Amino acid sequence: MARRNFGISSDDYDGRVMGVATARYGVTDRLTLEAHAEGGADLINGGIGAAFPLGAYGAASLAVAGSHHDGRTGSLVDARAEFGYDGWAVNARMQRAFGGYDDIASVTAQPVILDPDDFTRFSAGVPRAVDQVTLSVPMPIDFSSLNFSYTHLKDAEGETSQIVGLSYSQAIFKRSTLYATAFADLDDGDSYGIFAGISIPFNDDVMASTGVEHGPDGLNIVADLAKSERAEDGSIGWRLRTSEGEVPNRSAAVSYRAPFARFEAGAQQFDKDFRVTGQMDGAIAVAGGGVFATNRIDDAFAVVDVGTPDVEVLHQNRPVGKTDSKGRILVTGLNSYEPNTVSIDPKNLPVDADIPTTKETVVPADRNGVVLKFGVSEAAQAALVTLVDPSGTPLEAGLAGRVDGGTEDFVVGYDGQAYIKGLGKQNAVVVGLADGSSCRADFPFEAVRGRQVTIKDVVCQ
Repeated sequence: MARRNFGISSDDYDGRVMGVATARYGVTDRLTLEAHAEGGADLINGGIGAAFPLGAYGAASLAVAGSHHDGRTGSLVDARAEFGYDGWAVNARMQRAFGGYDDIASVTAQPVILDPDDFTRFSAGVPRAVDQVTLSVPMPIDFSSLNFSYTHLKDAEGETSQIVGLSYSQAIFKRSTLYATAFADLDDGDSYGIFAGISIPFNDDVMASTGVEHGPDGLNIVADLAKSERAEDGSIGWRLRTSEGEVPNRSAAVSYRAPFARFEAGAQQFDKDFRVTGQMDGAIAVAGGGVFATNRIDDAFAVVDVGTPDVEVLHQNRPVGKTDSKGRILVTGLNSYEPNTVSIDPKNLPVDADIPTTKETVVPADRNGVVLKFGVSEAAQAALVTLVDPSGTPLEAGLAGRVDGGTEDFVVGYDGQAYIKGLGKQNAVVVGLADGSSCRADFPFEAVRGRQVTIKDVVCQ
């Protein structure tokens, strides 16, 4: 059921059951098709689209949709294109709605009265027209950027807006940034804004910024001091902000990232009003035979099953934590549809552990989980065996052998030493010699917990 008046009213849901489904399929490296459907009750909405490259420097997409609701039928067309070359970048979008086109938002949302005197209201109806263009221009000065934007909007009530914007930023003193932004609505002389300021980073992820903004409500001076919260457990972040002008706006907030959730508390004074807020944000994942409480999951994740506790796990070579008592850990923040490297640090493993691999690469789907099993065994049936010929000379390095009746080969290293797995109480191995013949060696084996078993001077003949 659609959520209404988010951030305004508590527990406000539309009573009708709705559903949404989207499918995307890469036909070739140069063509992706998409289908979308939504609706429920008396709404039917569906559409198709395609995305494709525009030569070597751009990409485009085109989509069409149709709807039927309450006896009204309508359609929508959406086209987008983007180009980039030698520092220049252009993005453009055009959308048109025809007839009585509706979607879930327009059907379930209730109009909000903004000004009872003239009956001005905000409608969630699908805009009749949207045109957007952004342009990024390379600058001759290093570490600077200049951006233009234009947006034309005709909403469902027929009101139009034409908003133009300009922004510029320049790095100064290597670490600080000077920036300025301005916008104006060409159809409304009272809708404009200008903001300029400077931001200065300090050590320990602390950032300070100050600026001046001017708009229809007059002149405001803004100051901001914040410490960024890191994505690691136990990290603390905070922010102090004030905007002094005709209407003062002051706020303070602090956040803490626990292993199972993120907590945030804040206070704000706006003019003569005062409020406090509190929030807990987290997730529960059920996968790989375990239940994991963790921070918010926005993309893909993995359950890593190492097989032994207290082993450090890394994602893209960055430590993310250690396995629990069952040898598992939940790793969040994987990038969907991209290769993600998950590895383990074997230094905390027992010396007699068998480690088939220390690195795996996965490509998960969007908002999906994968299970990675490294298969580490703390009770490996393996030993370091020194093989010698009948004269007592170690076998030469590089020879290959196999446990009699086994399927996995081993290689003889320097000084005749070979790490041989899959051993039993009594074993026989066969080693291929350089002249094409082979030799056979027999030896007993008994595992010793926490120690690397070594067996010396085993004669191969």
